[in-house]
Amino acid sequence: MKALSIKQPWASLIAHGIKDIENRTWATKHRGTIYIHASGKPSFNNLILNLTHDQIDQMVLGDFCQLDSRSIAYPKSAIIGTVDIVDCVINHRSIWAEATETSAGHVIDHIVYNWVLANPVLFEKPILNVKGKLSLWEFDRKESNS
Repeated sequence: MKALSIKQPWASLIAHGIKDIENRTWATKHRGTIYIHASGKPSFNNLILNLTHDQIDQMVLGDFCQLDSRSIAYPKSAIIGTVDIVDCVINHRSIWAEATETSAGHVIDHIVYNWVLANPVLFEKPILNVKGKLSLWEFDRKESNS
């Protein structure tokens, strides 16, 4: 099955059903279930400064307030769950979607694709010591030693 490497805390926010969009600079035609891989390098720098009030509210409502990169809520180099990719659009209305600025007569030089996610499943026990890759990549759970 395909997997997508995502830095923490974003991977855990997706697996917990809080974040319903993954923003990428490239579109995907893939639809269906993928593994959520929490990459080995987290991205906690200035996290709170980069979140909107609505995003912080979603985290609080989802009882997901730990923002410490050492927390066990944020496993790294691990497959932590699954999620379905159900669409890939530009300018989705979700609070997690980054917008692509458009204006008449101007060339868009930075498109952000919003991958629409649904049906997240958080594994009770993550599959540890999994090295991630770029893009969508194949992970065979049977070949894993966890």
